[in-house]
Formats: sequence, C-alpha cells, structure tokens
Amino acid sequence: MMSSCDNFVLSKRIAQIASELLCVQAVRLYHDNALSKEPGCRRTPWHYDYHHFPIDSQNVFTAWIPLQPIPREMGPLTFAAGIVTYKLVKDLASNKFDSSDGKQLSQIFADKLIPVDDGSFDLGEISFHHTLSFHTAGATRTNESRMALATTYFEDGARLVSSPTMISGEFHKFMPAIEPGDIIDGEYNPVCYSRIDLLAKENVMNRSL
Repeated sequence: MMSSCDNFVLSKRIAQIASELLCVQAVRLYHDNALSKEPGCRRTPWHYDYHHFPIDSQNVFTAWIPLQPIPREMGPLTFAAGIVTYKLVKDLASNKFDSSDGKQLSQIFADKLIPVDDGSFDLGEISFHHTLSFHTAGATRTNESRMALATTYFEDGARLVSSPTMISGEFHKFMPAIEPGDIIDGEYNPVCYSRIDLLAKENVMNRSL
C-alpha cells in the first residue's frame, strides 16, 4: 500500500519535471530525505551536491518540497544563479561556525554580478536544483521546525562511481547489491519516469482506438 510520502517520492509528475529539466529520457530514484531544521539551527554552509552523491553522472536533480510555508526567517533554500557558479567558488573553504566564507562569497557574487535568490516558499512550491547548483540555507529564527522532503533523481543508465568515498555517502543503504562501477538499477532505485515507456503506452492506446 502506497503511503502519502510515497505519493511524493514516486510521483511521475515530479520525476517528469526532473527528467525534462535534465533533458534525459528517464530518471530513477536515488533517495528521499526528510529534513527537519530545528528552531535556532545555524545556517547551512554554501555547497553543491555533486561530491555527496556516489553517482558517476552530472545528470542528477533534487526536488526540495517544503511541508509548510517557509518564510525567510525559517531558513529557506538560497541559490546563487548560474549552473557554472560553482567553478568560481569550488576552492573556497566553507565555514560552519561564522560568516567568514559568506563575506568572501558576497564579494565574489558582487564582482561577478551573480544574483542570489533567497526568497520565501509558499505551500505547494517546489525547488528543483541540479547537482552543481550552488546553494545554502539560512538559520532558523522562528519557534517552529522547518520541514521539507528532498527527493533526488538521476539519469537512468548512470553507474555507481568506481571509488566511493566517505563524502559520497554510504551507498549500500540506497543501492543494495550495486557495486562500484555497476549500472544503478536496484530495487531501491526504480524508474520514476520514462518518456520511452510513456510513448510506448500512447502508441498502444492509439492502436486500440
């Protein structure tokens, strides 16, 4: 029986958007992640996700789904515009404990005229971000936890990296029976959307008319 959470995680509509944004024929599920940022929690350091996914592909997208309205005071996701922005800052060390890296980044963004989107989220809004999208999240300055569901999809046919690291995660949790270098096609990584399957289904329906 499918739970309400599964309706989001395995949503063909959400996966289709990820597939179309990536310009690929089909996407599989990497994992879903329930995120709770507690009141008073510090900001999330600026980063991009590529190094944290043990997937040998850049065709990876995350759907970030707020479970309540998220004003700026609650620490919504914040993005630096531009898919190649990470190249400007990849050698800058993140600092979790003060704003030193934030000051340096602000100067880089100003010098390069890079817009930063730190707007609030209304209930029902979803953020889709590429594995190279440079982003952060502010501190939670309310008395309410910030709740969100993050679901990550990748291009069907991608392989597990040949040399996983601690940074790239405990891949066996999400890819049981998949070994380094293998195509990722395990039971925990179903195809959530396939344009090829959709077209085949439409052809069958048209022939039956």
